Amino acid sequence: MPAAARVQIAPFVANDGRERAPSPIELSIVMPCLNEAETLAICIRKAQRFLEESGVAGEVIVADNGSTDGSRQIATGMGARLVGVSERGYGAALIGGIAAARGRYVVMGDADDSYDFANLMPFVEALRAGGQLVMGNRFKGGIAPGAMPPLHRYLGNPVLSFLGRRFYNARVGDFHCGLRGFDRAAIQELQLRTTGMEFASEMVVKAVLYGLDVREVPTTLRPDGRSRAPHLRTWRDGWRHLRFLLTYAPRVLFVLPGLALALPGAAAVGVLALGSVEVGGVELSATTMLFAAMALLLGSQLIGFGIVARLFGAANAMWPVSTRVARFRRLFSVERGCQLGAGLMLAGLIGAGSLFWRWQGQDFGPMEPVTLMRLAIPAMLATLLGAQTVFTSFLIGMIDRGDR
Repeated sequence: MPAAARVQIAPFVANDGRERAPSPIELSIVMPCLNEAETLAICIRKAQRFLEESGVAGEVIVADNGSTDGSRQIATGMGARLVGVSERGYGAALIGGIAAARGRYVVMGDADDSYDFANLMPFVEALRAGGQLVMGNRFKGGIAPGAMPPLHRYLGNPVLSFLGRRFYNARVGDFHCGLRGFDRAAIQELQLRTTGMEFASEMVVKAVLYGLDVREVPTTLRPDGRSRAPHLRTWRDGWRHLRFLLTYAPRVLFVLPGLALALPGAAAVGVLALGSVEVGGVELSATTMLFAAMALLLGSQLIGFGIVARLFGAANAMWPVSTRVARFRRLFSVERGCQLGAGLMLAGLIGAGSLFWRWQGQDFGPMEPVTLMRLAIPAMLATLLGAQTVFTSFLIGMIDRGDR
């Protein structure tokens, strides 16, 4: 749970008014709440009815995020457990509610009456069958007219879900469904830490990265019962979801764009160093070589960022240590990186010395510009790449410490 969060848990009180130790609970239904007085009562009632009719031993938890409209009184008056979470945010409220839950399984859902708390058995059955994270899929279960804004339904959710599947090889059709169930212990092991709306993405991404059994069941979405605007902000929260998806995918954010720049750049520099090339009637010469060198430098830096980000994430338990990271750790050392960088810098300095020697041979007079650039650019590249390799090696050593 975020260090700044403060959670206040109401005691378990029996019908006779005395505090008692709770009986074993299989399912905790957690509802994050911030001023949901209009709809909270009906959500609690549906959840309680589900527990009664299904025979599932459970509890209803309202994780209140500072309501001032009477939501807290509604929760306690209807027999739900009230968990007060002082740190604001959708994720913070859920982290507090999950920490307070007593059930082996948890189903979380918004308290705005858009999700059907009376029909949770598919989630429970999937959890009992071994699922560790069971996602609802609104696109398979049905979205009632007016329940989801067109921008969310046809652009935001499909695009972000598509990116989540592509970046993480996740078989999840609806990344941002707010109704989902999970094994509480397994999810707590993931140490979820985001406090905003991107908490929904973090749960799915980390579950996939750590190899949890992720399943889907159809669920429905209906228009919420509130008269005010929802807490969700389309562009702000959409960006936060996208930012999270990119942050946890350094291969996509850094390495692949880096390779796309560095490999063609290196090939172009190598070819043009030997002489001009004509392609489709267009002559490619020293100016093209200069831009190819820029692409190579930028690409190599992005690749370095990707390596550093991957190691930083592994060192800080943002994701598990992959076989590639383990192999890199075995092969890499700061000393080896410095040796490689020094070799590149030496090659660059030798090239610069050769260029200086030729200039001296012309009594330090003017040199032909194309010839000059054809010699100077590779020397500059080797020197800069070498220096970049040395400093990146030290940075890796600082982040991924160890006696290697």
